[in-house]
Amino acid sequence: MTLAPPRTDLADGRSSLLVLAGWYVAVVAVFGLFLGTLSGSVPADCGEVCDSERSRTLLFGLYVALPAMFLALLVSLSTLAMLISRTRIRSSAVVGTLAAVLPLLACGLLVTIL
Repeated sequence: MTLAPPRTDLADGRSSLLVLAGWYVAVVAVFGLFLGTLSGSVPADCGEVCDSERSRTLLFGLYVALPAMFLALLVSLSTLAMLISRTRIRSSAVVGTLAAVLPLLACGLLVTIL
């Protein structure tokens, strides 16, 4: 019985995970930059009932986008594990990107529909 040689030419799990995490950090950073462009002022004739654009978007992000991102992260991690174990892709950047992009696009579509 011979042992199989180690897979040194294939994608590394640690660097693929870092690429995956980089995609999620980029999405959160873009959302933060988008929040910075919104107005924080409340219309004068509204009183205490209305919120600013920034606070409404932040609440939407906390209550809708954050759970969707968590679900996408779980799907991405399972996809990453499957890609590392079952494919012969050599680039960690490609494996991490493949694992992250499809769930993030699905998450973005879901959040846009809601």
